[in-house]
Amino acid sequence: MSAAELSTDRDSQRLQLQRMERALVRARLAQPQDLSETDYQCLRYAMGLARIHRFVPRGSKRDVRINLGANATLADWLLAHLYTPLRSAGSDSERLATCVQAMPRVRELTAQAREALLASHPDDFDAAALDREAGHRAFVSVAGGGGGAGYVYLGAYARLMAADLTPDYLVGNSIGAVMGLFRAARRRIEVDEYLAFAKSLSRADVFTAGRRRADLCLPGLLQLHLKVLHSRFVTGDHRRPLRLDEMEIPLDLIVAGVRRRSLERMPDDVREPESGASRLLPFSVKLASRLWRLASFFSPALVKPLVFGRDQDTRSLHAVDVVGFSAAVPTILQYELRGRAGTSREIFAELMNRHDLSALVDGGVADNVPARAAWEGVESGRIGTRNAYYLAFDCFQPKWEPKHLWLWPISQAVQMQMRSNRVYADSMVRFSPTLSPINLVPAAASLDQAFQWGWNQMDARLPEVTAMLQPATWEAAGRPALVATETS
Repeated sequence: MSAAELSTDRDSQRLQLQRMERALVRARLAQPQDLSETDYQCLRYAMGLARIHRFVPRGSKRDVRINLGANATLADWLLAHLYTPLRSAGSDSERLATCVQAMPRVRELTAQAREALLASHPDDFDAAALDREAGHRAFVSVAGGGGGAGYVYLGAYARLMAADLTPDYLVGNSIGAVMGLFRAARRRIEVDEYLAFAKSLSRADVFTAGRRRADLCLPGLLQLHLKVLHSRFVTGDHRRPLRLDEMEIPLDLIVAGVRRRSLERMPDDVREPESGASRLLPFSVKLASRLWRLASFFSPALVKPLVFGRDQDTRSLHAVDVVGFSAAVPTILQYELRGRAGTSREIFAELMNRHDLSALVDGGVADNVPARAAWEGVESGRIGTRNAYYLAFDCFQPKWEPKHLWLWPISQAVQMQMRSNRVYADSMVRFSPTLSPINLVPAAASLDQAFQWGWNQMDARLPEVTAMLQPATWEAAGRPALVATETS
């Protein structure tokens, strides 16, 4: 097996172990009396230990790549003996009964793997650092696109904060990028202040008439200028625009790059939707026409996802500018850099040239709920640890009302994307009801309603989120009894 194949195989194993732990947590939430706290802690610790392949120990800046042989036996055994039972269609009690039967072997292999890892890395980390990596899952929040439907995220983030659950890393696009910007700027936010700010907005604060020509984006029916966000997200005495690397919570944003050669092969009415007599049509007719054409952009042959914030160059960009491109719906909303964005313009232009792109547009057309991008970010060392819990938000659900029939081809394209992203999320909150996706600047009453919807739906999922983020410790896993047995 080649190095690349081995890496892919280990990635698959880690994902399977991640899904096993999720299944274990859900089963015990349903039937807590069927598995003791000691056995539960041991199983979760074992699954975390089996996933370790590299990490940055707390207090260190060095990324340690571990000896995979030290915990490979544990990982292989867990997958061979518990993956299918935990993921089967049986009852929660049946799943947990299988776990109870497996505990003697799980304890033995976990102790052996832990000792082997410590023995093979005496200068890299101590027992406390290893136990933390195995038992503590960082909180990763993924927020998908969906226009005005995404205002439910305000309530969801507020509910998490009320439970003292703060993300360690955020990834988002489109409206998820906007909400991610507000959430990531400060670890502690004033929810009432942000909600009041959203209620104060008018359409003129966000949009102007679109331009027939565009620099880095596609021409749109409206221009997304985001002046109010540029005024709000600043730092220093000179009110310099806040950069992505200045977020208090690490933030990565997804933008779609339109492939140059593919765009050139698109029909003229897609590349230039407003030409000739169509310029004289009423605004509502123009919008409806462009919404139907939007489905054409949900194609990997036409667009590719770009992750801004993952590397040092894009991390130095102004955060609001990246949000603007991430929310620039093709042919409907265009975003342009302001006149004094010289360095940012160079970075964007170089990136487009490197990938042979014609334009930057809404990240949702390439990767609407970017759970995989978040997982890859963690695996690349974005936040040091590789042990994370992934909570994904999806607000773009199919709507069957006649007024939303235009959404059908788009929602189907998004569901196709979801197949490849779903496996990377531990929990997926698919919000419904939501506001309409085209309600981009809602009235105050609508915002209050969306906030409450988000709060209530997050509240229903809170027991699972809290349980997944509860640390599993080697001490609580019954270590003293195991040591006594080994000594005797």
